[in-house]
Amino acid sequence: MNLIRRFAFLASALFVLTCLPAIASACPMCNQSIQEDKSLPMAYQASIIFMLATPFTVLGGLGGLICYKFRQHEKAFRAAYALQMTQPPATPETGDRGLRI
Repeated sequence: MNLIRRFAFLASALFVLTCLPAIASACPMCNQSIQEDKSLPMAYQASIIFMLATPFTVLGGLGGLICYKFRQHEKAFRAAYALQMTQPPATPETGDRGLRI
């Protein structure tokens, strides 16, 4: 019974949104201002696309920077570990304990 109610609600909401496009349109001021000029709808569309793309670009750039730094750190860690393995073992006389990581 619950599934039937959900389906009925979604079907009625979809029907209302498709049959009454004025509900789903922009605010009246924006809607009237872009109808007068033919180039304005494309400008609004481009500005919306740029506003939607900005957070993804910023977060993607930060994520790429974090991945780059992790890989750089891992590469340096592996190089230091390889250097430590090639050094001779420390002797008690010299007090050399090798490379600390």
